[in-house]
Amino acid sequence: MENKQIKKATLCWKCKNAVPIKDAGCSWSRAFQPVEGWTAERKHTAKGNGPADDVYETYCVTACPEYRKDDGGDVLCRSNEGCLRIAEHVLRLQMNKYRSVLQRYARSRSDNDLAQLKAVERELFTPYYAALTMHSVDLRQVCNEERRRVGLPELEERE
Repeated sequence: MENKQIKKATLCWKCKNAVPIKDAGCSWSRAFQPVEGWTAERKHTAKGNGPADDVYETYCVTACPEYRKDDGGDVLCRSNEGCLRIAEHVLRLQMNKYRSVLQRYARSRSDNDLAQLKAVERELFTPYYAALTMHSVDLRQVCNEERRRVGLPELEERE
């Protein structure tokens, strides 16, 4: 007999705090830090089609003290402004991660830091991030500017 697993949806998808704005947000939506007092199951999820060890940690939240039911009346994703805020938030987090890894590698020149840098760059150059910038930002050019700033050579065209 086949063993089926039923995926539970996280409570976050129905919460007004899922999108960080001036009067909404939580430690998870703002900085990916677990909310104190929530009931959640830790999950490890693969990132796209990358290597098997290319995973990230996430949670399936079943109870949260900061939960605010989203009645759909002001769902930000249904407006252009809301979608742009979400895209900006995701891009800002990824670029902060990139700068941090880049600076660490510029100081250490370790193979481990180089591997992390290349992994972040590979992710930044996916169609996903191009779509988040609405194809109006050349992320390769941005990365090359950041590399020059810390004294590293520019990316090769096919890296």
